[in-house]
Amino acid sequence: MKKSLVLLLAVVLSSCAPKEVLDDITIVKSIGFDLHPKKDHITGTILFPIFINEETFKINHLTATGETAREVALELNEMTAKPIFAGKVNTIMFSQKLAEKGILETIDTLQRDPGIGRAIFLAVTKEDAKKIMTHNFELTNTDGNYFSHMIEQNEHFSNLPRLNFHTFLYAYYHNNMDAVLPYLTLKKNAVKIKGLALFKGDKMVGTVHEQQLLTFKTLIEPTKEGSYQFATRSYRGNLEVLKSKIHYKLFQKPHHHVLLEVNVKGRLNEYTKMDAGDPKVIKSIEKNIEADLEKESMKLIRKFQRLNIDPLGIGENVRARTRAFNQKEWKRDYKDLKISVDYSVEITEAGIAQ
Repeated sequence: MKKSLVLLLAVVLSSCAPKEVLDDITIVKSIGFDLHPKKDHITGTILFPIFINEETFKINHLTATGETAREVALELNEMTAKPIFAGKVNTIMFSQKLAEKGILETIDTLQRDPGIGRAIFLAVTKEDAKKIMTHNFELTNTDGNYFSHMIEQNEHFSNLPRLNFHTFLYAYYHNNMDAVLPYLTLKKNAVKIKGLALFKGDKMVGTVHEQQLLTFKTLIEPTKEGSYQFATRSYRGNLEVLKSKIHYKLFQKPHHHVLLEVNVKGRLNEYTKMDAGDPKVIKSIEKNIEADLEKESMKLIRKFQRLNIDPLGIGENVRARTRAFNQKEWKRDYKDLKISVDYSVEITEAGIAQ
């Protein structure tokens, strides 16, 4: 089955047509891969625009299934009136069922194809990728770029960390990191970020829930955009994250205790109490958010340790700060390693809607 995926990708993605005009090629924008109910079969779906004239086009798709990649490729070729060109692919999706079985050979083929850029988006879908790709999104997917634009804007303006083909490969081949991908699901007439798909090697082994995305984002990268919902028994509100930084401290070297210090600056843009301008109230809100983030971050880290994965790259940060770093000892000790998180939250602005 994995060999079939490799051959299918080679056939679909290897097309290169630098001199062809738009009227003479089928420009693929998205590719989806699913595990067929027959375990030795695979299904591949491509999404592409059909140009009616210079200003008008519609989105179409083709799906092929077979026991071997040759059968799938022959079926695709029989259905395609023009040569397939994959130089404009911006999103490749894998169904959860397929991701849980492993996508190693698929990824290997992708990285060897010169027509596939490292900046394209990869994602895992809760439903079959075909179901999402062929859904009628009405006006949201008129140019075939809906999936990539949706992921990109959530990275820049919301809580999704920056993830693409390059970051996946970097983590996958790294000794002290594990890969993550956006985890998507279908919701009415849109695709929704459901969270993150966690990988151990090339297999999906778990998820990060969407409500934990901001916490994960602050633990893995400096952040300039994000939103955090907080609540207590007496009030609730929203913190718009303006900036965050993470620092590592090691105690009892080489790696018996690791402390992650995270500094977060933000502004309140929603708060249900009338006294949000009181410095004492602001300080109380900061302390409550710090406690919530620390609790949530420790839940995530303990989950990662139970799964024996390191999507935060803690091992790489420890290695970079340890002269006598021992890879075998780190792998042996990671699941039981003492890891602490200390958040420092500063509310610098208060554009509050009560």
